[in-house]
Amino acid sequence: MPDTYKKENSSEVVSSNPELVVEDAWKDIRVKKEHQPEIEKSNLTYRDMEQQIVSIDRNLTKLTNQKTAMEAEMIEVKTAAEA
Repeated sequence: MPDTYKKENSSEVVSSNPELVVEDAWKDIRVKKEHQPEIEKSNLTYRDMEQQIVSIDRNLTKLTNQKTAMEAEMIEVKTAAEA
């Protein structure tokens, strides 16, 4: 059985940020997710998931930069080792 998503009974908006645009308010409504194979429940919001994506993108950028620097250093080490 696939995971299921259901809007919680109390459909209140969970954000405390008054600057949010009203048309984006749906992003802060809590949705209950039931995971399989064991039934496991967690609370999440679309906005939280958006923030996780931003964090992942930042981490990818940071890791890509670290990888590039390490590959350049590996070339230096290889050159020194072969000399």
